[in-house]
Amino acid sequence: MVKENGGKIQGRALSGYDRADLLFDFAVAYADGVNLVRDFGNGKEYSPAEVHMITRIAENPGITVTELARRGNRTKGAISQVVKRLEEKGLVEKRKAAENCSRTLLYATEEGRRLGQCHKERDQRRIERMEKELETQVGREALDQFYDVLACMYEAMKARRQLVQQEKEPCCPDKE
Repeated sequence: MVKENGGKIQGRALSGYDRADLLFDFAVAYADGVNLVRDFGNGKEYSPAEVHMITRIAENPGITVTELARRGNRTKGAISQVVKRLEEKGLVEKRKAAENCSRTLLYATEEGRRLGQCHKERDQRRIERMEKELETQVGREALDQFYDVLACMYEAMKARRQLVQQEKEPCCPDKE
C-alpha cells in the first residue's frame, strides 16, 4: 500500500516497492478511464482506444495494421480488432495497395476524420485544464520534467516488453 501523509502521496519518500505500487495504482486508474466509452463530439459513443486509433489512421492515410502495432507497441491482433470495429462503424476503409495486393492500407472516412479531429480538440482541452491545475501545484519545470521522465519510462517499458517477449525472462532470477 502506498504511504500517504495527510491524504497526499509523498512520492520522493516512497520505497522502491511503494513506487512500483504507485505506478501500478496509477496505471489501473488510467486504464479505468481508457475503458470508458463516451461521446467525443458526434453524438455516438466510442472507446478511447477507438478514437485514438481513428485519429492515428486519419493522420497517416494508407497506414497498415503492422505499422499501427509497431507505433503503438501493441500486437497486430489487438490493432486488427479495433480496426474491424472502426470499419463496421463506417469510420475506416481498407484498400489493397496498388503495388502489392496482399498489403492492406487503412484510410479514415470523412466521418472518421471528423471524429479524429473532435477527439484531438477534446484531448487538447482536457490536457490544458489538467496541466494548469498541476502547474499551480508543482510548477511548470516539474511538469516538464514529468513528461521527460514519462517519455523515458515509456521507451524503457517498450524495450522491456520486447525483451520479455523474445526471451521469456523469468520474473525472479535464479539465486546461486
